[in-house]
Amino acid sequence: MTKRNYLMRGDVEEFKMRVFAISGYSGTGKTTLVEKIVKSLVASGHTVATVKSSKHKAGPDQGTDTWRHLQAGSSMTIFLGPTTEQLSLKDLIGPDDLTELSKYDYLIVEGLKSIDIPRIWCVGDAELIHDEIPFNTWGIVAWSDRAALPGLDLPVFHPDEIEKLIEIVKKRSVEISEIE
Repeated sequence: MTKRNYLMRGDVEEFKMRVFAISGYSGTGKTTLVEKIVKSLVASGHTVATVKSSKHKAGPDQGTDTWRHLQAGSSMTIFLGPTTEQLSLKDLIGPDDLTELSKYDYLIVEGLKSIDIPRIWCVGDAELIHDEIPFNTWGIVAWSDRAALPGLDLPVFHPDEIEKLIEIVKKRSVEISEIE
């Protein structure tokens, strides 16, 4: 059983859900990494919900990223499609979904690189460009050592180093109330 962080609000005990993002460019392994993180968190007794942000339209078919999130163990997945333009996570999700999400220990967000959420930045096999790393990035995931550039103050991980990546998620995730 997981140890939960509760907040007393009047007579109601409320869990402080933690939020963390996996961001990067298309084809860099974001969905695969989200699957691994969700599986690991669920296996250690946590409840997890996910948000998928995409420039493409959602579909219910097997193989879609949202379907993969659910298959990995996400209890709830919200898809944010190409017409979303707000810059606030709370505005993007909306009050009803936020209420529903508050039931879960973690909210893992795939995408939303322009919103200030603690994150891991996926580069796949692409060349890492320092100026493109979003603020609040706590690690880089790369398929090769090409991302380890001189002057990089961030650790670089292979996507299979899931235990180390989970440590970052647990240590650097923030309460939903801290997100603008």
